[in-house]
Amino acid sequence: MDSALQVEWAGALGLWTGFIFTLLIFSALLGDHVVARFAQYVLVGAVLGYAVVITWQSILASTLATALRSDPLTSPWNWIPVALAAILAVAGLERIFAQGRARTSHSRWRSALRTLGSIPALLLAAVAAAVALIGGVQGTLAPQFIHAARSGLQWDATPATFATGLLTLVITAAALIFFVVDADRHLVQQPVWVQRLMRGWIWVGQRALWLAAGALFARLFASRLSLLVAELTHWTQVIQSSELGQVLETGWRMVTGG
Repeated sequence: MDSALQVEWAGALGLWTGFIFTLLIFSALLGDHVVARFAQYVLVGAVLGYAVVITWQSILASTLATALRSDPLTSPWNWIPVALAAILAVAGLERIFAQGRARTSHSRWRSALRTLGSIPALLLAAVAAAVALIGGVQGTLAPQFIHAARSGLQWDATPATFATGLLTLVITAAALIFFVVDADRHLVQQPVWVQRLMRGWIWVGQRALWLAAGALFARLFASRLSLLVAELTHWTQVIQSSELGQVLETGWRMVTGG
């Protein structure tokens, strides 16, 4: 078979496979059934496989190649990630194969292996938490705080601008107070009017967070709906340009007399 024809057949097979699995996953709206679950399992497996390949090509392979090119005695830092990855892999495999089995007499070395495996696992968790925390502070909390601090209350501004600045300060402060202040613990010794004021402010912050969560969910839903519409439009164009689309169009014209 000609190479160009092979590429064309492979492209057509990929398009139709994607279209069929799109319909199967979309059929989950009709209820939880075996076909939809099968398509979801295949999708999750494909995503995990792709993630593994990208991780190997972008991180593991380059790290291993760098370590193999260097001398362990002169460049020990290149071998530390490789050693930690090997320990984590071995400990993970032992954990997988040991599930559901009775404990054997080699429990000591298993415990030692799991202890060593927890070291790179904890390092990964700590790095992920630090990245998430720094990203949240730099990307969300700090810009929000700076915007609220710079907004201020411009007494000579227009009523709309003044109301916007006041609302920004009140809602931002209320959200921060909601996260920091525990009314049942921190306000017990305070006067009644302070308790009422702070509880009201906490109530505002809680509702503001609910509103923000609703807005984020709405944006997420709108983006997913846009992707669904784009996907259906793409597959409609693909079917119309294929031989199957032409056959369906001819049959429809025969039925409708158009």
